[in-house]
Amino acid sequence: MRRIVASSLALLFLSCEPAIRKVVVLTFNDAADLVTISATTSLGTATEGTPEARQIAYEREQLLAGNDEWSARFAHANPETDRVVLTRTHGELQSLEHLASIDPENLQKFFFDTHLTVTFLRGEGWAELNIYPGSSDRATRQQRDNVDRMLTLYSERAANYFQTIRGFYAYLNAKPQRAEDMFTELFREEKDSPLRVSETEEKMVAGVRDAIDALGTSNEDTANLDRDFDLVFNPFPADIKVAVQGNISVLEGFTRKDKVLEITIPSALSAVAMLEGRWITPDPLAAASMDKSTADIVKALVAAPRHTEPVTTASEIADALKEKMRPAPRYRVRWLVKRQ
Repeated sequence: MRRIVASSLALLFLSCEPAIRKVVVLTFNDAADLVTISATTSLGTATEGTPEARQIAYEREQLLAGNDEWSARFAHANPETDRVVLTRTHGELQSLEHLASIDPENLQKFFFDTHLTVTFLRGEGWAELNIYPGSSDRATRQQRDNVDRMLTLYSERAANYFQTIRGFYAYLNAKPQRAEDMFTELFREEKDSPLRVSETEEKMVAGVRDAIDALGTSNEDTANLDRDFDLVFNPFPADIKVAVQGNISVLEGFTRKDKVLEITIPSALSAVAMLEGRWITPDPLAAASMDKSTADIVKALVAAPRHTEPVTTASEIADALKEKMRPAPRYRVRWLVKRQ
C-alpha cells in the first residue's frame, strides 16, 4: 500500500519479506494439454540464534537433501522430466527452483498432501481450472493461541482507529471547507511544507496517525502477526500464480495482474482497509491502496460523502477481520484454447 501520512508511518504499508518465501507458478501451454509447474523456495536472512535463522537453516538442509515438500509433490505427480535450478551466494544456497511439466488433469496429484482440491476441465475450445481451499493446518497450537490473543489486541486497535476517524469526520462535517487542508495534512510527507492548520486540527491529524501507527506490525507485540495469521487462515503451501495463454472468459477469486492470476491473502492491515463502508466511509487506509497520486487521493476523499457508524464491540471487528483473511471458497478461471 502507498505511504499514507508522515514518513515514520511508511513502513506500515510495506510487507515484510518472510524468512522463507515459496512461490508456485502454473503455466498452461496454448492447447492447455500441458502445465509447467515452477516451485521456488527463496531463503532470506535472519539474526543468528533466532527461530527464523534456525528455520532457514533447516529448510536449506532439506532442500539440498531433496527432502523438502516440493520434491515429494513433484515425485507424486510423476512428470516425465523435471529439473532443479540452485542459486548460491558464496557457496551457500539462497534459492531453489523445481520445474516440471505434467498433464493438467494430474494437478491434484501434485497437491496431494495439501488441503486443496484442484480440478481441471476441458471443453470445445476452452479449458477451466478450479481450486477449492480447505482449512489450514499449517499452524501449531501455540501459534493458534497466539493469533487469538493478537486478534483481540488488533481488533481493539482497529476499533480505536474507527473511533478516531469518527471524531475526525464529525469535525469535517461541521466545517467541510477544511476537508482539503485536513486530508492533505494527513498525507503530507515530512519533507513537505506544513499547511495552515490550527493546533486543534493538527492534534486531530496526529490522533489519526497514532491510530494508524498502532495497526502496524512493526510494534513489538504484533511483530509476528502477519506470519501467524497466514499460518492460521491460509491453507495454501505457497504463493500461487497461474498463467494462461488464451482470452479469459470467466474469473473468480483470483487477482489479475497483467496476464498472471494470483491468489492473494490480505495482511492484517489490508484486511482493516477492506472493511471500508462497514463503519467508516471513506477510509483513508483503503484510499492509500489506490494506485493514484496523493493529490488525486486527497481529491477523492474530499469529494466522497462521509459516513460513520459506532463500533459495537472489538469482537465484532475480529469476526469481520477473520472473514476477510480467509481465502475465497473457490478460485476459478476459464479461458479459450487453441483447437488441436
